[in-house]
Amino acid sequence: MDFEPGWAILAGLVGGAVMAVMLYMGILMMPQQMKMNLFMMLGSMMLPVGAAAFVMGAMVHAGMSVVFGLIHGAVFAALDIDSAEAAWGLLFGVAHWAVVGMALGMVPMMHPRMRSGEIAAPGFFALGYPPMTAMGFLMLHLVFGAIVGALYGAWAG
Repeated sequence: MDFEPGWAILAGLVGGAVMAVMLYMGILMMPQQMKMNLFMMLGSMMLPVGAAAFVMGAMVHAGMSVVFGLIHGAVFAALDIDSAEAAWGLLFGVAHWAVVGMALGMVPMMHPRMRSGEIAAPGFFALGYPPMTAMGFLMLHLVFGAIVGALYGAWAG
């Protein structure tokens, strides 16, 4: 399979959008168990907590979705994967979860509102939040990987 960056970007954006919708549905359905307001966490690194930070966080997440979509597409091309893309996407979703999960533990070092206690630190793999948040964190990355794999495989293949 040749690397098709346009399709990788689009697949990443769709995967990131589905991931975000599922996250916020989980927060609405189980507010005591799903504590990771991802957009606010990302946006409030640069702006005070509020609507502008939420929008900034959504834009940062979209950018990260593009980057991870491009990584998925590049790996597909490098490994010459041209079948079972959704299954491979699940595997890549696990790798994505592992990398981002480790990074979550380091976020408080660079997040001013976590250092001040205004926002709760997620901890490695979101284990600083209730258990359903940590499980949701894994499941959302699996969903992202499967969607990106399936869409990229269908569009670029």
